[in-house]
Amino acid sequence: MEYQPGVCNIGPTQQRRRLLLGVGSLLAAVAYVAAVVALAWPRWALVLSVVPLYGAAMGALQYRERFCVGFAGMGVFDVGEGANEIENEEALAADRKKAVKLNAKAMAIGAAGTVAVFAAVTAFL
Repeated sequence: MEYQPGVCNIGPTQQRRRLLLGVGSLLAAVAYVAAVVALAWPRWALVLSVVPLYGAAMGALQYRERFCVGFAGMGVFDVGEGANEIENEEALAADRKKAVKLNAKAMAIGAAGTVAVFAAVTAFL
């Protein structure tokens, strides 16, 4: 695997970490929603599920895209040989542009998931 500015900045090991982040965040979202329902918390508390749902989306997107938003912000990449600093300004700009897009997608997915959770729980209660 090779580093490609604005396309790929992590290898298989880092991808697995992002997948675990996504799965863990999704499980946290499920546990949180279950707690809200089981403990009869106010329905507005379901809005806070956006945080773990955003994390789940971010983990899944980073895994799928082979791209770490945090690495882009720090100006590094790790495709398997350890972290390396990005010295080319154009490459750094391309990575940061991709990071902004992935972050926006994750926020949109997290928000849509929260709306779906709110609607589903409200319909069944």
